[in-house]
Amino acid sequence: MLHKIADVSATALGGIAAPALRFMGKHHNRMTRFQALQDRAGFQVRTTHYYEPTYAEHDLPADTQKARFLPGFDMNEGEQLALLRSFHFAEELRAFPDEKPREDEYGYDNRMYSYGDAEILYNMIRLKKPARIIEIGSGQSTLMARAAIAANKRNDEGYTCAHICIEPYEMPWLERTGVTVVRERVEDLDLAFFDALDANDILFIDSSHVIRPWGDVLREFHQIVPSVTSGVIVHVHDIFTPYDYPETWLRQDRRLWNEQYLMESFLCYNSQFKVICANHWLKQERFYEFVAACPMTAEHPDAKPGGFWFQRI
Repeated sequence: MLHKIADVSATALGGIAAPALRFMGKHHNRMTRFQALQDRAGFQVRTTHYYEPTYAEHDLPADTQKARFLPGFDMNEGEQLALLRSFHFAEELRAFPDEKPREDEYGYDNRMYSYGDAEILYNMIRLKKPARIIEIGSGQSTLMARAAIAANKRNDEGYTCAHICIEPYEMPWLERTGVTVVRERVEDLDLAFFDALDANDILFIDSSHVIRPWGDVLREFHQIVPSVTSGVIVHVHDIFTPYDYPETWLRQDRRLWNEQYLMESFLCYNSQFKVICANHWLKQERFYEFVAACPMTAEHPDAKPGGFWFQRI
């Protein structure tokens, strides 16, 4: 009810203020005091223009959810399916509850890292047994990763995994999970921080999803990912390649996320990396093979996994 009242009020006020707002959005570069106010208050007035990242409903095609043609992008289907067949941890995945028993334990019923994505992460850690995992952005994925690491240790008492979470903003409970927490922005870390990653180690990226000048996504795809050594496995979350972002994200939420497009450009004609597990594509196009490795997704077929895995050759 509150949102409806706010919507009606904003529409009425916006109709009156539209000319002034459009003027401010168009000439913001000449209004330094207003720019400073926006910076302090945490908002921006921008126009919908071809020079801006914003867009309107009429800019979108009628069907935003069909697979896009991406010349030079190799989905590496055969190797993806072979990897799925090598996962044999379905019973362990069924043992996780939907409702998490505690804040620092994993449960599938969460909005951040759920069916499909969490299952593939668990499978990957159980199979590859990484000696080091670096997460850029943490949360529910961290809890599932901890569970997979613990399972590896139960099978092999000598197994160790250095689990490091770069999380400058959120998740105050991370320190209780046993991970090493780095409360700094990835943009501010020395590139040498990632030198310890070796074959079958995991670089897990779930950061801001937005290209900004000097921001985290550019740091990741321009410097960190290209620098990893042979065999390092890279995960990026909220990637739906070769599909676009979900319909509600584009039309209703108007998310200005663009990380996926940068990742696609990075991997096109790139012989140094190979796709090993495109969760959303597999779930859409190879459903039965996918759910054989991810049994909880079979029980929740409407799930939209968005983990995308590739590896340095």
